[in-house]
Amino acid sequence: MSFLPSGSGALVFIAFEGQDADASEAASSLAKDLVEVWQLNDSQILDTDGFYEFRFSEPEILRDEEGTASIAWPGIAVHRGRLGELPITVIHGHEPGLKWREFLSLILGQIGRDDSVVLLGGLHAEVPHTRPLPVVANTEDRTLAAEIGIDANGYEGPIGILGLLAVACRWRSLRAINLWVGVPDYLADSPSPKAELALAKAVEHYAGVEIDIHVLEEESRAWELGADELVSLNPQLAELVRALEEAIDSADLPEASGDAIAAEFERYLRKRGREK
Repeated sequence: MSFLPSGSGALVFIAFEGQDADASEAASSLAKDLVEVWQLNDSQILDTDGFYEFRFSEPEILRDEEGTASIAWPGIAVHRGRLGELPITVIHGHEPGLKWREFLSLILGQIGRDDSVVLLGGLHAEVPHTRPLPVVANTEDRTLAAEIGIDANGYEGPIGILGLLAVACRWRSLRAINLWVGVPDYLADSPSPKAELALAKAVEHYAGVEIDIHVLEEESRAWELGADELVSLNPQLAELVRALEEAIDSADLPEASGDAIAAEFERYLRKRGREK
């Protein structure tokens, strides 16, 4: 069963760039590609002054063809349009560093009461690049979990902005699901089209929409070949990958890799909380 909104509600996608929610840029890249492929042309930039500490969310200098400089400040963009008759909203930008309560109110103000929300995230985990990358799907809404066949989130501990949004959506009786893709932690510095593709396929499965990004298939194969070459040059890394492959392949249940990434996610969040 799909997760599509009823009536006039929109399907809303939310992703943030940053260390806590966007491993290998899988979530933010998908959000940007959705805006392009679905031609969501009704766009606005939210007023997010005061939510960023620029030592950690640095502005960027950009130049046009003539070399003239401009500054791109961290912030949040909202894009709206339609996929056939279905209203679509994509919210993406930098995760906030300050005033999270106010930031939550700002984001929730962009979501209607009849909307369905998909929170997109990426996590570096102990998974091999040579196997399908696992995606964890869960929700704070137990009724919705049973309805669409995903887990009800039972995690307790430190939480990031996506987790806060998930809980806030539940408090407001908004239908919301979380989709997190696991990305090999030994390729932490590499954007991963394979992870973006896995996330896109999860969106298609759970949200019941089609995403026509054919180039991701080709880019994913190229990424995997590049990773193969990198691993082949490092015997210790090659041994690590073999061990991860054996752990995945020896699991009898297809959900085993998903369980592993869910456990890794909880371990990461707890570690992050201790370090603060």
